[in-house]
Amino acid sequence: MTAPNRFPDSVYDRIACYLPTDQREMFFRYVANLRALDASDPLIMLAEGMAVFTCVGRQVPEALGVEREKLLAEFARLCTRHESANVNAMADLRALFAAQQRLLEQNLAAWHGKEQQTALALDSTAKRFEESAHRTLARLQAACGDLQATSKELHAAATSAQAWVTRVSLEVRVWPYIGCTACGALLGLAVAYLLKR
Repeated sequence: MTAPNRFPDSVYDRIACYLPTDQREMFFRYVANLRALDASDPLIMLAEGMAVFTCVGRQVPEALGVEREKLLAEFARLCTRHESANVNAMADLRALFAAQQRLLEQNLAAWHGKEQQTALALDSTAKRFEESAHRTLARLQAACGDLQATSKELHAAATSAQAWVTRVSLEVRVWPYIGCTACGALLGLAVAYLLKR
């Protein structure tokens, strides 16, 4: 059992709390002797200073231990929060990278598909252009053949006309002209005569 407080609310009672039970009685006798001395005695001042330093020497380490435990607990809590924030940030970063990679792969696949479609469209356009060029060339060749045939026919007709003209003499051609002219003059005179009457 603990001994009752001999000097309530004094530093001596606090010092007695730190002592083993068997030493408290002797300590309180010593304190009672000190209280019997004059208040201005230097021995009392020295004893009170030692009492204060004793209390401080006992309370400060305990308080430091309590504060250390609090600080360690706070540090552990902050470390846990930091680790959890790092884990969440890394998870978010991995998810972001994965999404970006999927998007890039989709875009690459779409671009590859469009490139293949464009290549196929260009091949098809080139084939159509080549076929159109072949058809146009065939038409041009046919038109050139037709033009050559027509030129040959015209040349033959011109040659035949020239041969016919050279065959017919000027004299043969002049008499019909003269006859026609004379008939026309006579007819004109007859009409003029009839109009005068």
